Amino acid sequence: MQIIGRIVKTQQELKEAVFPNVAQQFIDYSWLCQIAIIAPRNENVSVMNKQLLQELPGNVQVYKYIDTTCDINEAVKYPTEFLNTLEPPGVPSHTLELKIGAPIIFLRNLHPPSLCNGTRFCIKKLMPNIIVVTIMTKHAAGENVSIPSIPIIPSDFPFQFKRFSSLFV
Repeated sequence: MQIIGRIVKTQQELKEAVFPNVAQQFIDYSWLCQIAIIAPRNENVSVMNKQLLQELPGNVQVYKYIDTTCDINEAVKYPTEFLNTLEPPGVPSHTLELKIGAPIIFLRNLHPPSLCNGTRFCIKKLMPNIIVVTIMTKHAAGENVSIPSIPIIPSDFPFQFKRFSSLFV
């Protein structure tokens, strides 16, 4: 992978510099695996992902996650509405928008070495509790796999909460 530095003034300019003609090129797995934008804050990533997703053909499917405290006694201190606003590193947002054909990157180690942190996939089918993807990187490139709904418990909070995907909204 080649690393290129370039100063841009707007997010739009950044998007066009890194992902030119994304609507036509997103079907080229080798192209997708060579490019990425790294941002220091989740909110910046969310904005860019949403803009790029809008450029891809097809309908957006929305997943809403269910957030609950792990300790029932803390539910009063940390209501669901508050938990829904949290954006911990390595955890998907409360609302996740996806499209068939969109590239995604795995943030967990589920079944190494094929389903592990950093593996890139292309979405093939979106179902209520399973996403069918094609692996684009590593030794299992080209293989289709199903990724189940995974409960995630962030470890970097003073309390524990669980984020778990629900049905499409």
